[in-house]
Amino acid sequence: MKIILVVILLVFGLSACAKADDSIENDFDELGNLVSDVKERIQSLRKKVKEELRSKCGKNKCSKKSCGDGWVSYNGNCYFFDNAQACNYEEARAFCKQRESVLLYVQDEAENAFIVGMLGRLKSTRSWWMGLNDQQSEGYWKWTDTSAPANFIKWNQGQPDGSTKQNCVVYSIHQANRWHDADCHTKYSVICKQEMAKKAKINQGY
Repeated sequence: MKIILVVILLVFGLSACAKADDSIENDFDELGNLVSDVKERIQSLRKKVKEELRSKCGKNKCSKKSCGDGWVSYNGNCYFFDNAQACNYEEARAFCKQRESVLLYVQDEAENAFIVGMLGRLKSTRSWWMGLNDQQSEGYWKWTDTSAPANFIKWNQGQPDGSTKQNCVVYSIHQANRWHDADCHTKYSVICKQEMAKKAKINQGY
């Protein structure tokens, strides 16, 4: 009699375990189906977003309106302030070119005020190169990488004063970050500039 009871209990126990296993398997199956459904919905949403962007941008890719990591955005342009190393003027140009940008050029008072404000926060121990020079013709100042004449200039009082010995321009930390001519071979920090419109063309492969 005891043996029969033991056998019955074992049968019922195994049956209960089997049902529990089936229940767990069903739960996993349902979870797997939910995950698949979510993945399908995400893919569908991505497709719709891409189609919507294509319809708004036409044949061209949409422009990226943000600057990259480490860059600062201001008035439709991106700026990179490198205070980690010191470069002479040509090294500074090469540094910016490697980052698909140019050595800083300044177009108006508002942009200059923005730059000066940024330099005040960075508290560099070195002055900062900009892309202004009169290397080709003494006294004729132009932006190096745009070849455009300098329609806006913000010299510190008494500047420029270096004649043919100082043909490049910096934001001088000794003059409250005002413009100062300098020897092009001296090593200073670097400010690069990139227009977002040009950045978008680069991203689009133009």
